[in-house]
Amino acid sequence: MKKQNSIYFALVIILMASLACNIGGTAPATESGQEEPTTVDGQTNPVATLVPTEDAANTDGPVGSETIDLADPALYITSSAPAYTFDTAIQFNGVDVTGAVKEVSLSMTEETQTLPQKSQSFLVIVTGGEGSAETVVIGDQGYSVFQETCFPFPASSTEGLDLSEGMPNLQDEITGQAQRVESGLDVNGFVTDKYELTSENMVSDNELISSFVYVARDGGFITRFEAQGRSKTEYQGLDPNQFTNVSTVYNYIPVEDGSLDITIPAVCAK
Repeated sequence: MKKQNSIYFALVIILMASLACNIGGTAPATESGQEEPTTVDGQTNPVATLVPTEDAANTDGPVGSETIDLADPALYITSSAPAYTFDTAIQFNGVDVTGAVKEVSLSMTEETQTLPQKSQSFLVIVTGGEGSAETVVIGDQGYSVFQETCFPFPASSTEGLDLSEGMPNLQDEITGQAQRVESGLDVNGFVTDKYELTSENMVSDNELISSFVYVARDGGFITRFEAQGRSKTEYQGLDPNQFTNVSTVYNYIPVEDGSLDITIPAVCAK
């Protein structure tokens, strides 16, 4: 039974990792004569609500440096942090192999805290396609939900497995120096400074339309990453021979330990 529980848990990890491998916000560089990006009825990708804060320097420290080193580990919230939330939102706008307009959205959410006991929640939802998974670990008990079926398991059966590895890792995706382009923006509840990334900042040798990171003045970490790009992908039935517009957003938010409401999945509580 222990082996079976580990297999169920591993299935969720594999699903999340496979989804993560397909959510890149950039695509191979365009060659002359290739197709233009596919548009979807003039729709644009959602952007964050960013509010300039006039007294930011007085309340949340001085303006950030003109440039930041993206290799600095202090910029990143890692899975070793005691309590945080991390979410990814990816929007694909393109066409399927028949030429019909196709939209796919992917969200991945992680919540972690250590009080009153070690608890973690991981959720993947795909809209406009198929594939969803949820895993919750509270103390010594875990629950995985796959295809609306609950698989309870003892947390001890997951020894050696780390579900966080299935989540996107921004620190592995960007590098180099980034230039500050705006200051005093309210993002995710933090006063931040906005830095622009270029294709030279991307570890992968892919085309990039635009990308930004928002660094919180209180704590000095990246709380938000945004990227706009396009890709030829067959993800969830998209036509791999046509360009698909891709919008990517990561949000990293440290929270007070014990403040998260991590509960047993509804299908497991019946």
